[in-house]
Parts: sequence; C-alpha cells; structure tokens
Amino acid sequence: MIQPLPKREFRVLKLLPCNTRNALRHRRMASIVLLFGLLLTACAGDVPIPFMNTTLPPAPENPPPYPSIASPVVGENQVPVMTESERQVVEDQLKQLVQDRESNVKKRIDKSN
Repeated sequence: MIQPLPKREFRVLKLLPCNTRNALRHRRMASIVLLFGLLLTACAGDVPIPFMNTTLPPAPENPPPYPSIASPVVGENQVPVMTESERQVVEDQLKQLVQDRESNVKKRIDKSN
C-alpha cells in the first residue's frame, strides 16, 4: 500500500512573520513610510526615469501679442457690419428695451407690496 506524504506546515516566505498584531502594525507602518517616500520623490522635481526629457521648449523670440478685447480696426479691405445710421437705430432699440424692462420690474415690485 502507498503511504500518503506527510503534511508540512510552511509559509511561502519564512521571513514574513505570522499575522499577529505586531506584524500587521509593522506592515502598515512600512507601507505608510513607502507611500510617503514615493510622495516626496514625486514632488522632488527631478525625474527619476533617465529617458524622460524634462527640459522646456525654447521661448519664442518675438512673443505673440496679448489678446485684445477691443473691437478690431476696420481696414481698407474690410466692409463694416453696420453703417452709422443702422448702428444708431439698434442702439435706440436697445435703450428702449432697457427702459421697458425697468418699468416692468418696477410695476411688479409695486404690485407685490
């Protein structure tokens, strides 16, 4: 008759301690220290990977002009969108619209009181 092999109790890595309270505490502290070290190396500014290029591209000699919020100057080849009389009509319409809305708001306020 064939005898079965005797059971052996062994751990995969004998260097790791058992799952005791102190061992778990040591593992937790080691992982916290490792994460903190990784955080510090990430904030260090130097890239630990040798093949990454960390230099910035050169700045242009003549920087582009800052964006302007002013209306563009109408050149010789450009046709203006509105004539002066059309612009005055639109401006008058907008002023009338503002006055109508203000009067409506005042009426609503008076009715609510």
